[in-house]
Amino acid sequence: MKTRVTFLLVVLLALTSNAVAQQVIATAGGYFQNQEMSMSWTVGEPVIETFTGAEVILTQGFQQPYNFYLTQLISVPAGWSGISSYVDPLMKSVETIFEPFSTDFIILSAMDGYYYPAGGTNTLVNWSNETGYQIKTANAFDISMTGAKITDPTAELQTGWNLMPVMVSCVTGISDLFAGTTGLKMVKEVAGAGVFWPEYSIVTLSELVPGKAYWVAMENSTSVTFPGCSKSNFLPVHSVQLQNKSPWNNQHFTSLSHPVAFKPGIHFSAGAEAGDIIGVFSPEGLCAGMSEITDPLAGLAVIAFADDPTTPEKDGFVYGELFQFKLYRNKLNQEFNLVLSYDQSLPNTNQFEANGMSAVNNIESITYITEDNLQVISGIFPNPNDGQFSLALSHWPGNLLIELYDSRGTVLKRFYPGTKLSGSSFHFDLQQFPAGVYFLKLIDRTITETKKVVIHHF
Repeated sequence: MKTRVTFLLVVLLALTSNAVAQQVIATAGGYFQNQEMSMSWTVGEPVIETFTGAEVILTQGFQQPYNFYLTQLISVPAGWSGISSYVDPLMKSVETIFEPFSTDFIILSAMDGYYYPAGGTNTLVNWSNETGYQIKTANAFDISMTGAKITDPTAELQTGWNLMPVMVSCVTGISDLFAGTTGLKMVKEVAGAGVFWPEYSIVTLSELVPGKAYWVAMENSTSVTFPGCSKSNFLPVHSVQLQNKSPWNNQHFTSLSHPVAFKPGIHFSAGAEAGDIIGVFSPEGLCAGMSEITDPLAGLAVIAFADDPTTPEKDGFVYGELFQFKLYRNKLNQEFNLVLSYDQSLPNTNQFEANGMSAVNNIESITYITEDNLQVISGIFPNPNDGQFSLALSHWPGNLLIELYDSRGTVLKRFYPGTKLSGSSFHFDLQQFPAGVYFLKLIDRTITETKKVVIHHF
């Protein structure tokens, strides 16, 4: 008897041997398609043939169940990045996965643990396709990860920040993925400047790429299911980093960051122009993030990057440090200080926090920088507090006097911090004072400023 055969197949992958283990498909037949090929099959004679495609090896046969194993190639760049997989790997040990790259691999971390060979620590143990990871490498390499396709590509997202994986093998639009859900605050790249911030119509990140992971901030817990893949959404997406046209240092793309939104229209109102570059600086004068204004009427996000704890030098912000913003006008080679007012409804204003959020309501002034008009920026953290807090200044005058006042204007105490490094903090212990509102008055020949302090005894 003769039976027509389009394809009778089985899929297999051998991880530790060159031999090909064979599994045969069920007798009823079926259909399979991915971005590289499509196949159909029916019942046939008990013969064996092997077909090799882009992601799978298919062996023809009959009368056995079948499984498709996929091989995903994950390209890991040098430095920090976010990675994830759309396969459930057969080989799950993170030590085994990264052992071939031991000379270049530095650290892998998730929300609940990390693998750091130099420190002798591995609290991750096994790879999970249900989470995203932050990774740092000395040099780029490619990971070939083999396993089963994820049958339910649904990501569970908790209130607050999440490291979300990309659970399918094709590019996914952020708007499509989150359509019908509520509570999305932000999606941002791990170690990148791309951000999806719908509240301020800021979209410098619109698609999620297989192999990467992304920071997602939610106001409530939810789940999102990745849509199926078609030939059209297998197109590769390449992120383009801003070319540094300023006199400032290149920014360091670390895994943690603090986006600052400039609301739509405020650049135009302040006289900023297309092509101007806005940078955010640490108290030491390090540029830790920059963005170019392409449309003065549109919203803009400047991403302030955190200090990298795996390097000895300081290359970003640490908790509580004050932002200083500058504008550079490339066509005139001029640099300006920006004085900003912030949205008080967001968790943060002008002080850095890992995965913090700030928004600028208005650019109060743009001042051409000369030697005589260096701006002094101050901040108190935490505030409110229990009587213990710190005052940070971008520049500390040597003869600074600080007076503590109560709400009636009575001077309660005087402080003389003395000479301190720019950007450093002076610690206050006022736990002996009752709860209430107090004021710190900063007095020097170049500044006179008053800061409000709220003390609670919890």
